[in-house]
Parts: sequence; structure tokens; C-alpha cells
Amino acid sequence: MGSIVRTLLIIVAVVLVVAGAGYFFGPKVAARTTTLEIERPAPTVLARLSSTPVGATVVEGVTIAEPATVDGDTVTAPVTFADGATGRVVYTVSPAGEGSRVLVKLEQDLGANPLDRLQVLTGGDVGPLMATAASAVETDLNALPNASFEGLQYSVAQVEARPFFYVENCSGSDAESITSIISQAVVAIPPVMRSSNLTVNGELIAVEPRVVSGQYCYQVGYPYQGRQPRALLIGKTGQTPAGTVLRVVYTGTEENVLRDVYNPMDALLAAAHLDNPATPEDDWTTFEVYHDDPTQAGGSRNREIFYVVQGDITALTRIAPPSEAAAVPAAAPAATETPAAPAATTPAPATP
Repeated sequence: MGSIVRTLLIIVAVVLVVAGAGYFFGPKVAARTTTLEIERPAPTVLARLSSTPVGATVVEGVTIAEPATVDGDTVTAPVTFADGATGRVVYTVSPAGEGSRVLVKLEQDLGANPLDRLQVLTGGDVGPLMATAASAVETDLNALPNASFEGLQYSVAQVEARPFFYVENCSGSDAESITSIISQAVVAIPPVMRSSNLTVNGELIAVEPRVVSGQYCYQVGYPYQGRQPRALLIGKTGQTPAGTVLRVVYTGTEENVLRDVYNPMDALLAAAHLDNPATPEDDWTTFEVYHDDPTQAGGSRNREIFYVVQGDITALTRIAPPSEAAAVPAAAPAATETPAAPAATTPAPATP
């Protein structure tokens, strides 16, 4: 009988020692992981995750508490849970073909109470939250433009508003439709301006303020000098866009401008959380200034493309720092009534 008691006491002692060791040296977090396959380039995905703003919701009840840090291909962001507990969300991004693979790990720090530490086995609060969190991350990342901003060169500049005479129209995004709209504007607008005693005072500008029913809606016209007309049967007067802009010099064809400029820039804006990728109506106001004949086959080969800045661009310049302002390539004067004057832009220091 005595030996049985001693054996039981030894077993109890061993259990207590193991439990104590587990308490002091075992995991102090409850965690769950899942892997997502994302149909977007890894650099765009990594940038989007790394720039998630403080206060953003990972899933209901879990909020980003501090700015994320990046170590190679891994993004770590401190989070807080609804009950005040702390933890982290960790994303590890790797290329997977033309897309990417994202390992999502949600962690919750456990308290000093031994009963709390038992949640290591169950996953704590993160267990029931993980599936919903992963679904939200997957939806967000797959809404990104299927493009990479790597290699995109832009500068930050300031532009001033100028009196602007324009006509409005909408077209599809195909190169033929856009070139047709521009060609008609070059022919039709100058005579209307002359009839209103307005003098062309700059190069042709196309402003794209919005997307309507999948079509690009333009304001196409020229800066002007002269007294603003009191009434117009054809055309409108206003101001060209102004303020801080992201400026790209483009020397390709109309056919490739979406691929080479607009898609990469949209990917950069979305990655920096400066544009909602799921709603094209939220796109920034953009405009183009043509420095050659935009009616030539294939469209303008010498233009500047501007994105009018909205909000703080610190995240954007951190993800993809701006380059030195590029010069507009020299070109023969366009066969229009537009003087070959350079766009009124001045470099602006990038937001650190």
C-alpha cells in the first residue's frame, strides 16, 4: 500500500513539474495559420499588406494597433482584440507563378492565468476568427489590379490651374475610340474658340475625371487666353486640374498606355491604400498633356500623364520612391493650332 502511495505522489510531482515547465517555458500565444492563393503579383500584394493603416479591421473584433513592419517577404502588424487582448497578424508572401501565395498567421497573447495558457491547445479567440479573417484578406487582395508597379517611373510636381476651354464626351477604353475622340477635338475645338474670341494658350489636354458605366469620360480642350464667354452653345470653360501631382512622361502608343502607365499606377495607388481597388469610380483624377500630334496613327508618342494627389502619399513614396523629374522628349511641332509650349509644372519634394 505504501508503495502505491509513493508511486502516486511521484506521478503527481512529475505532472506538476511538467505543468510548471510548460507554464514558464511553453508557448505564450494562441495562433492559427492558413495559406491563400492570390491571383495578383507578389510585390503588389506585399506592398498592400505592409501599408495597411492603423485602425483598419482584420476581421470584426481584431484591429491593427500599430504600423506594420516588413522583414524581407514577411509583414507583421500588432493587433488588438475586442476584449483588450493583444496579438499580431503576420503575412508571409511568396511568388506563385504569375500570382502569389500568402501564409496568414493570427496570434493572440495569453495572460498569466494557467487557464488562459490552456488556450494554446484550442487557438483561443483566434480559432473561430481565422476563417473569416482569411476570407476578408483574400477578397481584398484579389480586388487589386492584376499589375505590378515595379519599373514605373514617376516624379512629384506642382501644377497651376489655367483657364480651360473643353468639350465633354465618353468612349470605351480601346485605343481606337480614344484616338477618335482626340482627333475630333483637334479639328472641332479651335474654330469654336475663335468664334468666342478665345486664343489657344497651350497644348491639347484630356482630363479624365470619372468612369461611368465602364466608359472613360473626358474633358478635352485647350488652355486659353481671352475674356470668359458669358454663354456658350458648344463647349464649356473652367480650370485645368491643379495642385500636387504624380507625373509620368510617356513616349509609347495609345494601345500600350494602359499596360505601361495606368495599370501600374493604379496598382501602386491600391497597394498604398490610396484608392479602393474594388470601385473604379474612386480613381484619382488624371489628365494628359500632348506634346506632339495626337491624331497621328497610334496616337501621341510624346505626352505627360498626371495623377492629382489626394491625401497623404507617404505610404506610396515609401513603397515606390519617386525619381528625378524626367524631361519631355523633343518632338516636331504638332500639325495643329496648338503652340508647342511645355506644361506648366515644377518639381515638388516627395513626402518623406
